[in-house]
Amino acid sequence: MLPITTCFVAGLQYLLHPVKLGTIQETINPDALIPVTLLTTDEIFGDIEGVLNLFDSLDDVFVPDFGSILVEKTGSNSSHVQDARQVYHMDLIKTLEGFSELPSGPYFLHGPNLHQAWRLYDDEFGAFTFGVIPDDSGKPDEYQPLTSSSMQGDSVTVPVPSRLYYPQPSLRKPLSGVRVSIGDTISLKGTHTTFSSRAWKSLYKDPSGVTANYAQELLDQGAIIVGKTKTAQFGTGADWVDQQAPWSARGDGYHRMHGSSVGAASALVGYEWLDRSVGVDDGRVVAENGVYSLIRLVNISSDGAKTTSKFDGMRFFSRSLKGLIHHAPSPKLDARGEGFVPKVVIPTDLSSPEETQKAAIDKFVSILQELLDTKAEYIDISKTWEENPPVEASKEGMQSYMSQAPFRSWCYDYYHSFDDFKDEYQQKFHKEPFVETAPQFFWEQCKSVTEEKHSKDTERLEIFRKWFHGNVMNISTTSNTNTPILVLPCGDVQVKHRNEPLDPPTIYKGVDFTTLAPVLDASVLSFPFTQVSYKSDITGTTEYQPVCISVLSLRDDQTSLIQLVEKALRKGHVPTQVDVGRMTFPVKKSDHFVKHLQAPLLVQGSTNEFRRQGSSIKLSTGDRDPLMPPLGGGGLKAHTQSLTVLWHFGQSLSHLASQPAATSSDQISNGGTSKYTSTGFYAASYISCSPPVPVFPIWLISLTKAIYATCEIVRPSAEERQRPEFIKALKDKRWGDFDAIFRPFWSTGGEMGKWDAELINLLPESVKVFASAGAGFDWADTKLLGERGTIYCNSGLAAAEAVADFAMAGIISTFRVLPWCISSALSGDEEAFSTNHRDATVQSRNLRNQALGLIGFGNIGQQIAARARHGFGMDVHYYDILPKPSSVVAPLRATHHETLESLLAKCDCVVLCTPAGDGTLINATTLPLFKRGSRFVNIARGSLVDEEALVAALRDGTLSNAAIDVHANEPKIHPGLMELAKQGRVLLTCHNAGGTVDTHKGFEELSMRNIMAVLSGGEAITPVNLQFLK
Repeated sequence: MLPITTCFVAGLQYLLHPVKLGTIQETINPDALIPVTLLTTDEIFGDIEGVLNLFDSLDDVFVPDFGSILVEKTGSNSSHVQDARQVYHMDLIKTLEGFSELPSGPYFLHGPNLHQAWRLYDDEFGAFTFGVIPDDSGKPDEYQPLTSSSMQGDSVTVPVPSRLYYPQPSLRKPLSGVRVSIGDTISLKGTHTTFSSRAWKSLYKDPSGVTANYAQELLDQGAIIVGKTKTAQFGTGADWVDQQAPWSARGDGYHRMHGSSVGAASALVGYEWLDRSVGVDDGRVVAENGVYSLIRLVNISSDGAKTTSKFDGMRFFSRSLKGLIHHAPSPKLDARGEGFVPKVVIPTDLSSPEETQKAAIDKFVSILQELLDTKAEYIDISKTWEENPPVEASKEGMQSYMSQAPFRSWCYDYYHSFDDFKDEYQQKFHKEPFVETAPQFFWEQCKSVTEEKHSKDTERLEIFRKWFHGNVMNISTTSNTNTPILVLPCGDVQVKHRNEPLDPPTIYKGVDFTTLAPVLDASVLSFPFTQVSYKSDITGTTEYQPVCISVLSLRDDQTSLIQLVEKALRKGHVPTQVDVGRMTFPVKKSDHFVKHLQAPLLVQGSTNEFRRQGSSIKLSTGDRDPLMPPLGGGGLKAHTQSLTVLWHFGQSLSHLASQPAATSSDQISNGGTSKYTSTGFYAASYISCSPPVPVFPIWLISLTKAIYATCEIVRPSAEERQRPEFIKALKDKRWGDFDAIFRPFWSTGGEMGKWDAELINLLPESVKVFASAGAGFDWADTKLLGERGTIYCNSGLAAAEAVADFAMAGIISTFRVLPWCISSALSGDEEAFSTNHRDATVQSRNLRNQALGLIGFGNIGQQIAARARHGFGMDVHYYDILPKPSSVVAPLRATHHETLESLLAKCDCVVLCTPAGDGTLINATTLPLFKRGSRFVNIARGSLVDEEALVAALRDGTLSNAAIDVHANEPKIHPGLMELAKQGRVLLTCHNAGGTVDTHKGFEELSMRNIMAVLSGGEAITPVNLQFLK
């Protein structure tokens, strides 16, 4: 076993991977243990703060403490950082398998030796048997179980490597960097299988000498196996005597979880740092705990996994529907599943008794019918059997004919799968092994099933399958593009708690919705569709239980099935990803699609939280997909759509993201002939740089490449971006059905003119979101967009800091008569200089204790208020439709005015910082209400001001000075204001308030994040028209 060293950094527990990656040139204490960040010379000499902030937002392993000491990669000249950071330099270095060099990111120096940093997470929900660490992180062969305990000492820990160590997913490695857990019964070289049984562990003490084929497939695709999760004892146990049962993070936290792969489900709903999980069970449909799962019923008995019967198959879990695609082969069709238009079958005699499940299925079926333009077929399978039974049944009813075959066929295998274990245990310990109630019960029931009975039962199953294929599914092969799918209930909506007595194990008879899939040897996709509330006896509060649906398919192409369901959910505004923790989806109590049934929200996903860090925006959301960049917080997060993206790059930037890593579902078009599909569409003309921006920030490149990695990107030509041609293209459906429109900031989008009814009514109904990389939206009919079901998102939040800074400059200029001071200096006239030096003093005022009035008290207004109050000691007043809560106004000591007249009469300087609307706010009616000799600053919209009246107010002394950044007829400036500017009375600028590189970065990022959030089933970050949505 390799030696394991653990330590703490910033209160978090870490593990040093034992493999030495290199040494530094400097001599340091051989016992020193130092967190460091490995960087290239360019990164060290570049925007080092930006790089470290990026790492902090991308990676849950990296914390700022790693950035205190830097290690420069080999092949670089000695460098010196301008701040107080210490820099070491690499000497010898080991290149990891699959990497041309060590990736930049967090590492540890143990003495002079460099080691990878792995963070240790506590298994607080008891989902894992143990965490594992590979012998070689570049090309894992053997694993070592991690026996270290959590900081509380009551659970195991699970190690995870930095996400920065792994490249973007590619065709060769589509799961690059994806953290995966595997079930306890899946063999992993160097680790044990326990079956949650002390008897099994005491008998089989040697670790596995091989890795199961499927686990090796995961590794070959770039996945990171981080641990093995608990399974029910021998696949059926429910008492959890030898181990504590995994806990569920859903609801009140005391749900009793069912099925064999309980640890896999528990881990995925409980831990944001885990991306996927894989288990093994018999394929019966059980409640999925509010996650997406896919059952592949393939023979895995020779795959290196411990199985309990021939019905056992792999069950894959993901928090996003799209996350299942890489576990679903599609041998018949391409990855997009084109041509798959199945018949929808609902077996009425296999329905659930739960009304909530029935209502959910009815809603889902109605969506499918509309999507596929077909009529679902409701069929009573038993009645169909009665009308046309197989010859072998001799007119015996279906449930009677199949009464014992499913159970006994499974039971025979289940009993004999453990023959060796029972015999070997008896021989070694001279006693019977302890076995929980359920497996013991089934062994007792099964030992009387002879090989002859088993053969007859197997024959009946085959007869049933053949009959079902021909009479229910009406197929002769599984390759037809119209192969039917069956929509079935999934699990039990009723909440059962772990402190309640267990129901005794029973023999299941016949065929029902839980056993149909293994009987037919079919694949099953299960997904949460909505959630229902209940009053918890545990917490005494309202909690929520997911309601799941299953779709059964006999096709080999499960990718097409996943994409069909995803498309249906998106059409029905049902999220395609779930949250970690208590609730599967966020809750909006007013949103119901049937009585008593809590529906998922339109574009609801996770809670988004903005946190300012330097000049970057960090977001925290609930779920993540490793194929997209993180939205911040504790791990990599993002959306899950497979999209076609209409994209326009300016030439100066296109090379920076021209060769993204593409997945098997991608089609990237950089011009020329493009393939358009029905799977989704961004209509976007993206950054066109004229003049070119000086820097395309590293984190925006990451975000752009990540969209490339999961989207088909198509760029319209310059001609297509002109309004007439754009209208023609929409009418011709040149871009098919697309899902989002992206209007970028730099030099694009304006060619199409105002987005009015002429344009909007031509958009396909599939458009869910319109994101604009800018603050204003007076050029778009956001009400009409909302009425059509399209969420409009602006990016004003990204400009708030820059606009607030600029507003303060304008405020200062009016109190210190800076336009006069500057023009006098620039004139070169000595007399003008002397006059200004003498007379400006009597016209200038300090800002302290001056009354500042803010028209509009949104994010920008509040940021201006904070600067004015805390930086300059001004007395803050504001006028807004509604008063802000005390938590906002108290720190600013801001006074709310119920009328504009009251505010104008009180304040020494008034700043206009409200969104554009109909008509003007500052005009011949309101200007006389200003306190005489006061000042006016406009950083909002020129259309809000009657400039003729403003000029008159400045000339007659109503206003002493003004600072005007926005103009009614840009780029033209009112001649009266021009004349006043020459007199030093007005500061004029060219709509520059939000114009910084940092703002532009924020515009583009926030727009992309809005699109990703909505199309992945999440919540829009900065919507402006939700009130108009239908």
